Amino acid sequence: MTISNTWLQHGGLEKVAGFASELPVADDIGFVYVLSLSNDTRKLGCTANLYQRLRANEAEMSRYGVTVQHCSVTRPHFNFKTVERNALRILNSIGAKEMLSDSHMTVCEAVAAQHLDLTIPDEYVAQKQSGHAYVNALMKELGERLGIAPQSEITRAASRIMDTYKEPIS
Repeated sequence: MTISNTWLQHGGLEKVAGFASELPVADDIGFVYVLSLSNDTRKLGCTANLYQRLRANEAEMSRYGVTVQHCSVTRPHFNFKTVERNALRILNSIGAKEMLSDSHMTVCEAVAAQHLDLTIPDEYVAQKQSGHAYVNALMKELGERLGIAPQSEITRAASRIMDTYKEPIS
């Protein structure tokens, strides 16, 4: 799916963070963001938890006396890590450094040049189904070894855990 507008939000940190605080968090879908900083650099990053990451960046920058002057955030998409990596490549960021001297507009253009996967990738469903199948098989085996029949509520609880599990943010 192609859309003409890559960007979901532009503005000051408080405006964008306020918007982000209302968003649900899903581990497999995320955002790419560009922060313009008071030291005339830009930070390009990606995250599934936009609000948390914006606040973490704000705290980190304040330790060095730097403030966020402007923020741009993409629409949520599945390939957010790839979009960030490819944009850094376009910007010739040595060692994939996220701090850039390019203008805010140039960094945004490098992000906008990427394709955003707005629909669920084919392999996503297969990965989720295999995770559920594994947990269900494990529950069945545990039940058999303990001499109890697996109960549907236990299986549903295990499936809910699988659905809500989030990979640790690196």
